[in-house]
Amino acid sequence: MAKKKHARKKKYVNHVEQQKLHEAQYQNFFMDKLQKLCRQMGSETLYSQIPLTEKILLYMFRGAPLKIVAAEGVKIHKRLMTVLRKTIKFQQASMTLEVIRGNGQMMTYADYMLVGMSLEHHACDNNITYPGKEQLAKYAELREEREAAYEKGIKEICNYACWVFNNIKEKYLHTYKLETTAMYDDPDFGMPPDDTLNRRIVEKALSLDFRLHQKITIGTYILETREVSVDGETHSVIPVGVLVYVEEEPKFHHFALSSNDIHINMHIKKRNALSELKFPVYIQQHALDRMRERLGLVVPAFYTKVLVGALMRKEIIPTAKNRMLIACFTNELKIGYFLAEMVDGVILLRTFRLITNSGTPEGDKLSQLTGLQAEDRRYLSIDTLQGLANSDIEQNRLICKLFREAGCGSILKLCKKMNTEPAMMWLMDPSQPKNIISDLITEYLNPSSDDEEYVEE
Repeated sequence: MAKKKHARKKKYVNHVEQQKLHEAQYQNFFMDKLQKLCRQMGSETLYSQIPLTEKILLYMFRGAPLKIVAAEGVKIHKRLMTVLRKTIKFQQASMTLEVIRGNGQMMTYADYMLVGMSLEHHACDNNITYPGKEQLAKYAELREEREAAYEKGIKEICNYACWVFNNIKEKYLHTYKLETTAMYDDPDFGMPPDDTLNRRIVEKALSLDFRLHQKITIGTYILETREVSVDGETHSVIPVGVLVYVEEEPKFHHFALSSNDIHINMHIKKRNALSELKFPVYIQQHALDRMRERLGLVVPAFYTKVLVGALMRKEIIPTAKNRMLIACFTNELKIGYFLAEMVDGVILLRTFRLITNSGTPEGDKLSQLTGLQAEDRRYLSIDTLQGLANSDIEQNRLICKLFREAGCGSILKLCKKMNTEPAMMWLMDPSQPKNIISDLITEYLNPSSDDEEYVEE
């Protein structure tokens, strides 16, 4: 006869005790950070000299963890919000502030929010005296500078985190709003001296929330598209620009190029008037698609960086009436061009070409030197940055020599960085296979005549 299986009894969990344990662990963590900060001031005894009641007050007035939420009515994908939180948390742990002027000791933004800010208020409170407190005077000297630097730094962190996940292709940019809730301020509140301190008083005090709260609200800024006529067809185009914050509110700064920037020869009597003409910049969806296709990288922010960098650098080559190439760089290395045209009073970025593609000065020169045309490069998978980075052409001296002669050496340097430098390797798509093609390319080499036309890509 089979034995009856007894259901395993569910283990009882005392959530109150768990919460108390967690609170005790976090308090110990805070005190360790406080002790470290005291040592950074150059004193091994300062922490032990601070009375227990003051340490508890410092803990009660600590900074709360930075909270990140979506604005009302704004839906942000859970995975994106997780990455945003991790990005901001990483930045807080890597950015630093000076502890004592000139002593070389630094604390992270995270530690400043948790411990340092509370200690500043304590150090500036003249009603609190005890042996050793005067050692905090040098720390308090930097209070205003640190607070200003911290606020500026947090805004930069938020701006960077939002920028990383901006999606111009989806016609919106991320915004942020930083809100700070001031510390609880009650002049009648106070802790008893050490000799009357007991557990009940401490527990009652700790049940109140005196922390400094900071909340970042992530929103979206919708880009207003417009219609332009190109070759007899109407296209919806996207404005190109960045968000700047004026009195804490985001304002869209639309990039524009002047007549002098784009070298357009216009019949205007006054030269000064010519230089003042500005043309707003827009981009077609096609250009964004080609950029993603020809760079083939996995980080959306990289495309935004290249786009903004090109319009700020303003290295422009006129090619025909109202047409131009705008050079694109990353890490000071040229990677390609936007083919732009002036239509309906705006500068329209129509497509993106890698530096090795036909239709660029370097790409045309490469075709002349090697005989490789658009179909050849496509077949060999070297018509994209990802394909070049995954290939072994760097091992072929002849090919590298021809690339450099054509002016494409910069893209070889970038490919090497992407394969060797950790800061650049994250751009790569790890799922793409390696291409062993250097010998195959050599077979294709067949220098062509200068009058051979390139195939439009």
